[in-house]
Amino acid sequence: MSGPDTEKIGSRVSMLIQDSDGGRRELLGRLLSETVLVKKDGTEITFNPSQVLSWKVVPEQPERRPMSTRIREIEQASSATFPAVEVAQLGGWELRASGGFTNRANSVLPHGAPPFGEPNGDLAQAIDVVIDFYRSRELVPNFQVPLPSYAALDSALEELGWESTLEVSVQICQLEQLIKESEHSVEISVDPDQEWLSVFDRPLGQDGLAVLTGGGGFFAKIRQVDPVTGNQVVAAIGRCAVFEKWCGFTAINTVSQFQRRGLAKSIIQSLAGRARSMGAEQAFLQVSANNVPAITLYQKLGFTQHHTYKYRSLT
Repeated sequence: MSGPDTEKIGSRVSMLIQDSDGGRRELLGRLLSETVLVKKDGTEITFNPSQVLSWKVVPEQPERRPMSTRIREIEQASSATFPAVEVAQLGGWELRASGGFTNRANSVLPHGAPPFGEPNGDLAQAIDVVIDFYRSRELVPNFQVPLPSYAALDSALEELGWESTLEVSVQICQLEQLIKESEHSVEISVDPDQEWLSVFDRPLGQDGLAVLTGGGGFFAKIRQVDPVTGNQVVAAIGRCAVFEKWCGFTAINTVSQFQRRGLAKSIIQSLAGRARSMGAEQAFLQVSANNVPAITLYQKLGFTQHHTYKYRSLT
């Protein structure tokens, strides 16, 4: 067998060479010519094509990005698909306010480089600005601290008396894994109607509705027969929005009397299909770290934990 031909120049190849003394050796690197290969460390190896016993093209290794970069990408998508009403930048900190509707839309999200996210000024001054920002809006000062990227910030806030109020698991999944035919009839719309909002069942106000309907969100619901009245009622809901290659699921909720029927699964599958048609490739969602039933459901669908974050409040 002869060595790789000219069409493979530039490719990563693995070759088994038989030397003139009868010994064998394996070479792995990028083919520079029909007789020269360069190894990962830059060393160039000359070989005789007639001594090649076998060879194959080796797939390119995917580029591995730092964990902090991947966390920042997901958290950016999360903010974009569930946007706060008011956003102010403090260097690498994003101060979000929305009248108190959800922690996410009313907290500081660091997105600068670790360990503290690169706020303007020193850390103590930046925290003072945060406190003034939220108290001037009659809101509780609140940080969303992605971990492990900002573990140092989390420790600093803890030392200053900021209380950990909630830990959240960020789950991700390849969107294609969720694309399956739903077992239930799912209605999808671009706005949440009163039936949808009644199942969402939490105070909205003008700011809350703006957050919920922002970011290009679309809404799903499933109807079931009420065993008491015999009427069709909305039994489960969900929301999804797309940012670049990501789609984010929120507000997945099933009315208690209709649980354990696979309704949440059908909601997610239908929303995933719509998201794929809009160009999404990957999915994420957030769930309380102690919500074992929900996490179990998401894992069965193909989700795995990517990272966690804490909310720390100055109460």
